Amino acid sequence: MTEQIASKYDVVRVLGKGSYGKVFLVKHSILGVPYALKLLNRSFSSDEHFIERFKQEAAILQRFSHPGSIQLRDFGQTEDGLYYMAMDYCEGQPLSELLANNGALDPAEALDITQQVLIVLEAAHNFGIIHRDIKPENIMVQKNENNENVVKILDFGVAKLKEGIITDSGSTLKGTSIGTPFYMSPEQAAGESDLDYRADIYSVGIMLYEMLTGEVPFKGETVLLTLLMHITRRPKPFAERLGLPPALEQLVFTAIEKEKDNRFPDVLSFLNASALAAEQLKAGWKVESVSAVPNNGATGELESPPVIDPKVTKILCLDDNEMILQILKFILTQQGYEVFTATDYSQIHDYLFTQQANLLLCDVQMPGVPGTKVCKMIKESKSDLKIALFSNLPDRDLEKLAKESRADNWISKNEAPEHWIKRIKEIIENDDNALLV
Repeated sequence: MTEQIASKYDVVRVLGKGSYGKVFLVKHSILGVPYALKLLNRSFSSDEHFIERFKQEAAILQRFSHPGSIQLRDFGQTEDGLYYMAMDYCEGQPLSELLANNGALDPAEALDITQQVLIVLEAAHNFGIIHRDIKPENIMVQKNENNENVVKILDFGVAKLKEGIITDSGSTLKGTSIGTPFYMSPEQAAGESDLDYRADIYSVGIMLYEMLTGEVPFKGETVLLTLLMHITRRPKPFAERLGLPPALEQLVFTAIEKEKDNRFPDVLSFLNASALAAEQLKAGWKVESVSAVPNNGATGELESPPVIDPKVTKILCLDDNEMILQILKFILTQQGYEVFTATDYSQIHDYLFTQQANLLLCDVQMPGVPGTKVCKMIKESKSDLKIALFSNLPDRDLEKLAKESRADNWISKNEAPEHWIKRIKEIIENDDNALLV
């Protein structure tokens, strides 16, 4: 006997599984129409807060229609209390499978797929919908009668609707940060819940990087390290190494800027820039093979900091105030420490994980992601690294932030530099009186 869902969908096979539940290929028992049906597992189906959001999203997504998205057709609850969404079934090949089989794509094909994705996202964003989980698994590539790629975006069912979108009940919809680590924006990686459209722009940029190079730019040994790389590490340049137009690299790097204010301000700007890059390709830029590009042994990695004697204590100072950094470097070098300085998070990865800095002095009020959040994430993966928050906030506030972020201590910028040196020595020497408990 054929298994049924909600007494009207005949199960054909399982299409996939995820943290929310399973996705089935089903056929309507009367109409015979195929659908992709997402069935929530019991833990989510019994979560009242989640289900309220699920219902509200379903109601609004059912009204969002675009040729490049999968239309939501039905929403309901099974006899045993599990919630489901039924969407149009889309034949084709996931972009993830295409990349797994072929590696890097032809640049013109990569740009075409990107532009089709952006066109759908522009419509969604104009409707007030942020996807929040753009990744190759959610991009279905079909072939039309002319053997051209036709792209559809899946999984708008877990999208976030822009804060302030009013539901039929008159309430506003709130969401939480979701996404997939390899494609997640720095603000998502840092746990920010107030996301905007630039999170999707970042994810599309990461996906384009993968289509052009055959690999994602940030891939740590653990999920946490991957998220940390999104916040702290710069992507590896690829244009010269792969013989690609510089405009392509600039396009990608603008989309995946760490600070969202430095990315394309909206999808239309990204789309226009990608069209210009495509024109440069058509104009006759010759794409050479990797082996044909002389690189003098270069791998495309950014130049690493110089290797320092491991016996010397290494201190990394992170602050957006150049004058503070100059003072710190001068007085700490005089004390015999090896000092690195950085003005933003994208510069610190090699110092922490390759050069093995012993102490991080981290400004609390860095632009973008607060220093406290970065501190907490770094402590998860490098618990042996000593961290001191460095700020001109009131001492009581600074001490509280240091405890909350798991920092080893704090240093006030309001004190004299002599006090900074004393505190740093105490932290490095692991004086019990200097460490927070």
